[in-house]
Amino acid sequence: MKILLIHCHYRLPGGEDAVFAAERALLEEHGHTVLTYERSNGEAARGPAGLLLPLRAVWNRRAAREVAALIRREGVDAVHIHNTLLALSPAVVRAARACGVPVVQTLHNFRLFCPNGVLLRDGAVCEDCPARGLQCALRHRCYRGSLAQTAVVAAAYALHRRLGTWRGVTLLAPTEFDRAKLLEFNRLRPLFDPERLAVKPNPVRLPRRAALPWAARRDQVVFAGRLEELKGLRTVLEAWALLGPDAPELLVAGTGPLEAWARQHAGPRVRILGQLPPEELARHMAESRAVAAASLCYESFALVPAEAHALGTPVLASDLGNVGASVRPGVDGLRFAPGDAAALAAAVRQLAGMTFDCAAIAAEARRRYSEEENYRALMRAYAKDQA
Repeated sequence: MKILLIHCHYRLPGGEDAVFAAERALLEEHGHTVLTYERSNGEAARGPAGLLLPLRAVWNRRAAREVAALIRREGVDAVHIHNTLLALSPAVVRAARACGVPVVQTLHNFRLFCPNGVLLRDGAVCEDCPARGLQCALRHRCYRGSLAQTAVVAAAYALHRRLGTWRGVTLLAPTEFDRAKLLEFNRLRPLFDPERLAVKPNPVRLPRRAALPWAARRDQVVFAGRLEELKGLRTVLEAWALLGPDAPELLVAGTGPLEAWARQHAGPRVRILGQLPPEELARHMAESRAVAAASLCYESFALVPAEAHALGTPVLASDLGNVGASVRPGVDGLRFAPGDAAALAAAVRQLAGMTFDCAAIAAEARRRYSEEENYRALMRAYAKDQA
C-alpha cells in the first residue's frame, strides 16, 4: 500500500510525535510506501505568517489543497492523520475524504470535545464542554489560559462539527476507556460515526529480556514521569511520609516544575534521580516491586503502566481514567483513590504481603502491545472502506 501520514508537530516534542514516528517506521518495515505531509506550529508562528495562524487553525486552505494534490498525484491508497492543531486545521481531513480514499485519524486526546484536550480544569477532571458546549472553555480560558487562543480552537471544532468533517472517517482511540468516553460525549453532541471508532493502543517500547521473578526484586517502588501536579507526585511523597522508616525505597525519575519541591520534601526513604536515559529507567522498573502511577487526570494513554507491565512489574494506580483502567487489582497491581495519600500508603502496605506472577504480567502486556498486533490494527483501519 501507499500510505500518506499527516501530522502537525507541537512547538515542543511530545508523545504524539513519538507515535507518528513509530508507526511510520512500522509501516515501512512491512514494505509499505509511506509519504508524509508534516507541519510545525513553531515554524508556522514565526514571521508575518504567524499573523495568519488563528485563521489557518480554523481552515487552512493551502494545506487542504496541497494534501488533495498529493493524494491524487501519488495515487495514495489510505490517509492516516494524527494532529491537525494548529497549523493544519481539520480542513485536511475534509480534503482527504473528498479524494475518495480511506481516511483514518488517531485521537491522541479529547480535543474533539474539549479545547484543551485533557478534560481538566483547575487541577480537577472537567467534562463541562461535552455536556454544556464549547462556550464553557471560553469562560474559563481553557487553552493555555488565553481567551483569544481558546476562541480559535473552539471556533475550529465548532465549525467542523457543523460541517460533519469527521463523518465517514475511521477514528482510533488508544484505549477502551478513551473509546467509552468519546462515545459518551458523541451521544450528547454527535460528531462522528460511532461504528467507526476503534481501539488501537499506542506503540510501547517492549523489552527482550525475561521478567525478573517477584522474589528476586528489590524492595523499592519507582515513580516515573514529568514532575508536576497532575502526575500526583505530592500524593506519592505524602504517602511515603506516612509510611515512615518501614517504607520501601522510592525512586523518583523525571524532571519538571515540582523537582525542586520534591528534593526539598524527599524523606530518608526517597531518592530523586532526575531525568534518566530510557534504558536506565527500564532497569530500575524491572528490578522493582511496583511502579506508582498517581495521576490526577484521565491521561490519554497510560504509557508508564504499559511499560511497567511489559517488564512484569505491578502498578500502584490511582483509580481514575486510563491509569486506573490499566490495572487488574491483585493480578497486575493495585488501585487507590486518586489524590489520597493514606489510600496509597495502605496499598503499599498491602503490596508487602502479596506475590505476583511477573512472567504472566509481562507476557500479557507484550502480547497486547506487540508490533504485530499494532500493525494488524492499522491494516484493519486502513481497509475499513475497501471491503
